[in-house]
Amino acid sequence: MDLRFALENETVADVGYQPPATVQKDETIQSTVARMRREKYGCILILEGEKFCGIFTERDFLNRVLGKENLNDRPISDVMTSKPTIAIEDIYIHEALNLLHKNGIRHLPLIDDQHRPVGTISVKRAVNFLADYHPTTVYNLPPEPETIPAARDGG
Repeated sequence: MDLRFALENETVADVGYQPPATVQKDETIQSTVARMRREKYGCILILEGEKFCGIFTERDFLNRVLGKENLNDRPISDVMTSKPTIAIEDIYIHEALNLLHKNGIRHLPLIDDQHRPVGTISVKRAVNFLADYHPTTVYNLPPEPETIPAARDGG
């Protein structure tokens, strides 16, 4: 199967997405960040009951929490991204890649038809998907792609 066909016909479910890491919107910032660190999550989806209402990412932590005082006991809803870019769970992979790129985001929350989170797809997973179609090109890149050797290696 070629890359174009895969991009146009495979969904994020075919590619594989992460199950959602979730917390309720009244969870504290401190406990949410501690969980993200402990479980190595790049983002966590915020719920109101069973419904998705926002996302909190590493970028949100850096921009809205780090260096600020007296935030630890505040609810995560105070610093989450409300109304983020989202997608339905059966979106085609090319559409998901477009949303990630166009919106400059690293994590795309996926929801079902009742607005409940089913997972996230990350830029990392998308790159791994693309690398599966071009492994030689991707895995043979030099450590610094902009560097051009002055002479050929070898004899």
